[in-house]
Amino acid sequence: MIEYSFLWCCAPFFAAAAFHLISCLAGKERYADLSKVILMPLLIAGIAAFYIIRFKAGQPAEGSIIPVILVCTALAAGNAGDIFLLGDVKPSTMIKGLCAFLAGHFLYIAVLSIFVPFRAPSFLFILIAVVLYSAALYLSWLAVKKPRGLIGAGVLLYGGILAAFSILVLLRIAGFTYAQDAQHLIVPLVKLYTGTLLFLVSDSVLSHTIFIKPFFQSRFVVMSTYIGAQFCIAWGFCSLF
Repeated sequence: MIEYSFLWCCAPFFAAAAFHLISCLAGKERYADLSKVILMPLLIAGIAAFYIIRFKAGQPAEGSIIPVILVCTALAAGNAGDIFLLGDVKPSTMIKGLCAFLAGHFLYIAVLSIFVPFRAPSFLFILIAVVLYSAALYLSWLAVKKPRGLIGAGVLLYGGILAAFSILVLLRIAGFTYAQDAQHLIVPLVKLYTGTLLFLVSDSVLSHTIFIKPFFQSRFVVMSTYIGAQFCIAWGFCSLF
């Protein structure tokens, strides 16, 4: 019932997302730009409506408001990044968007680290996860022609933070898989993990369009995975709190 309430509260966000993606497919850049800047505010409004309903029903756990506020702040940082990346994105403007999204991911990591318990999986699992993510990050850097200087450093830092967020979620899923007292955390964490993977796909495609060249419907691919990423992350956190 709670899950359905969250989805209903996000109905305006879904409508705006559908309009935006249709505009991307149709090549209506003006409509796509206008709808892009309202996506995260509508998602934040959906979260606020969801928690107002829950507070009236006396359902949220004590202290849940703080992590929720931090998640909404992270989404607001994402909205700032959306604005910076409007129009034809160039490496010079990309760094501003990276900083905004970087702030959002730091907040996501803070919420995960402070408010979600951790039970370490085996050392071998941790080692394999770190190696695979590091290899993926390096290959992504190679794929976009190894950008250097401030922009190159920013890309590597951002990719590293996003990978760290994804790894931290994955390690929690692995650590709780066989813990009978933590089974209720698995589904929300899987939602979170799906969001981190979609973010990695979205930003990889975006980097290709900036440093190499756009391809047919590349904006649709970037935005569909980005919208899915932010929604899954928000949904996962709201399911946890």
